[in-house]
Amino acid sequence: MASLRDIRQKVKGVATTQQITGAMKMMSTARLGKAMEAINLTQAYISKLTQMVQNIKRALPDYQHHCLTAREVKKNCLIIIGGERGLCGGFNHELNRFALKTVREYNPATTKIIVIGRKAVRYLEHKEVHIDSAFPDLNLKSIDTELFDVSEQIFALYKNQEVDEINIVYTSFASPVKKYLTMTRLLPVDTSSLLPEKKGKNQPCFDFNPSPDALFDELMPRYLRNLLYRAILESSAAEQSARMTAMTSATDRAEEIIEDLKLDLNRGRQALITREISEVIAGSQA
Repeated sequence: MASLRDIRQKVKGVATTQQITGAMKMMSTARLGKAMEAINLTQAYISKLTQMVQNIKRALPDYQHHCLTAREVKKNCLIIIGGERGLCGGFNHELNRFALKTVREYNPATTKIIVIGRKAVRYLEHKEVHIDSAFPDLNLKSIDTELFDVSEQIFALYKNQEVDEINIVYTSFASPVKKYLTMTRLLPVDTSSLLPEKKGKNQPCFDFNPSPDALFDELMPRYLRNLLYRAILESSAAEQSARMTAMTSATDRAEEIIEDLKLDLNRGRQALITREISEVIAGSQA
């Protein structure tokens, strides 16, 4: 059995760890709230962009644009959004395994791999997956300054016909207790999700100035950038949610360990007192 001194040191060490996990839990909770607020704000902006595209499609049902028209897929682009840090349970492990499985379903000779997030970059490099572009430091702190250039590079790949389809792999955030791995197509845009209801009598007619081509050339990069922005926000929110859950479990477990150690400490002290009393009695009898 460990000495009383060793047990006291273990109690002190576990209590220090409990303070750290408790602080990380509070930080994750605060960051999760900010991420959820940003997701709600982004959704309003994307809804307005979608409405503008719907207005154009309603007025010009036969209009075609390269961002809305599917073409024969000869080259693919796969964007993977991973985590920034560890200590978040199985979040990074599950996303990395799903991403690796998805990557291996594509032909590496005709697929461009773009990875965002430090954990995903390290994992895929360890698995010897060829990464065309890596952005390990793109996170919520630098997203306002770096996302524009990243989205422009991605949009240029499709516009210049270097790729025929762009898909994104990330952890979608539904609620603090519900998140799931998903792969979504960014380009070409699924027109079925943009087609509005049939034109009614009270719906306005639009005159386009500049032309629909010029409007779409302005709208589509913004649309892509905000979808990518939302995916990064959801991935960050899912990571913070997973970390909050993991730190809550760690804090609770630390409390249980402390209680067990205190029980062992009390038992050890009681055994020591009992032994000393027995020695005194034995000595008096002798």
